[in-house]
Amino acid sequence: MNSNPDVIIVGARVAGASLAILLGRMGKKVLLLDKAAFPSDTLSTHHLSHLEYVKKLDVLEEVEASGLRKINRMRTYIGDSFIEGPRASYTLIPRRDQFDHVLVKKALSYPTVDLKEGYIVNDILKAHDRVQGVKAQDKKGNVHEFKASLVVGADGKNSFIAQEAGAKKYNEQSPVRPVFYGYYHNVQPIVEPTTEIFLNKGRIGFLFPMEPGVDCLGLEVLPYEFSEIAKNPERFEEIYRQFYGMESRLAQASLQGRIIGTTGMPNFYREAGGNGWALVGDAAHSKDPSTGLGMNDALMQSFLLAEAIEAWDNGGSWRELIKRFQKQRDENLGPGYRLTLDYIQSRRALTSQEESLFQAMAANPMVWNKVVPHLPQLLKQQSQHMPELYGSVEHEAKSFGFEY
Repeated sequence: MNSNPDVIIVGARVAGASLAILLGRMGKKVLLLDKAAFPSDTLSTHHLSHLEYVKKLDVLEEVEASGLRKINRMRTYIGDSFIEGPRASYTLIPRRDQFDHVLVKKALSYPTVDLKEGYIVNDILKAHDRVQGVKAQDKKGNVHEFKASLVVGADGKNSFIAQEAGAKKYNEQSPVRPVFYGYYHNVQPIVEPTTEIFLNKGRIGFLFPMEPGVDCLGLEVLPYEFSEIAKNPERFEEIYRQFYGMESRLAQASLQGRIIGTTGMPNFYREAGGNGWALVGDAAHSKDPSTGLGMNDALMQSFLLAEAIEAWDNGGSWRELIKRFQKQRDENLGPGYRLTLDYIQSRRALTSQEESLFQAMAANPMVWNKVVPHLPQLLKQQSQHMPELYGSVEHEAKSFGFEY
């Protein structure tokens, strides 16, 4: 590009690349800057809670072409028992190096979108209290200035753009649980590709089927266990083998690469934007990964921001549009955020009494014959402080024929 771009996007992963796709469709001149080169991995969740945004971005066919298994079911283990059911629709669990690269390639298919890899943004350009661009250092150490009408920070939870623009955090909660994950080959599969969740001794395990023969195994552990696993990664697998059925299913499995971990994800919202700048993705909103909402939340923000930018082009007030964007964003993110915090903060090890009784109930069809008709009312009563929980179940049930 010879002239200044209309929009600079700092960060070219899910949030940044998807926004670039949407702006490219509009004919906007976009400059993507990222410190990484693509394809490359990043510490992240992998679970796409649904595929509607992926379809709208017109990348589903290419994502599926990598051979990912279609996930049609969910299974939750409590001790040595489990409950399983179908999903309303299938989903996919891509590796981030693959998924991000698909999005980047799609963005670059538009002639008005450009990408500079290996560029570290280390300053923002301001004039008259307005962000007007950025300074970035390339791999050779050369510093470049780029100017645009709008700078978007899609640069993660520790966003440099947010910091320099003065974006304030609100509704903050400290990280609750350390998270570790790794990619394993040859885990013995169950009959159908299924997202498996293990609730065991206060820990949460995740098993995400990816392409055939490859699974992502994840653990949310107790805070004191972080240093233990970080120093002795083999402890990850030792814990995983305690989950129901996993001792035998891991017998022929091998770790690909290494176990990756963090002390936990911060939970917050940030101000969505201001004079000449905006935020999307984890830069704007971060939460614990246990509910698997992060990637779709990032995509949702990109669609909303693209709408705001289009309205701005049509003569709307940026001040009013960014306020409306933040309001819509927070309304959309609110239920998932509250559910996530409630889930991780209330998660505890079951007492031996509770677990023993559940194991006996789980194996007794006469119990379920009596209990199932009363479960909706029981859930409604138990989620009075968190009505989003019952609401989310009711919404999902609609796809199976439930009528409000």
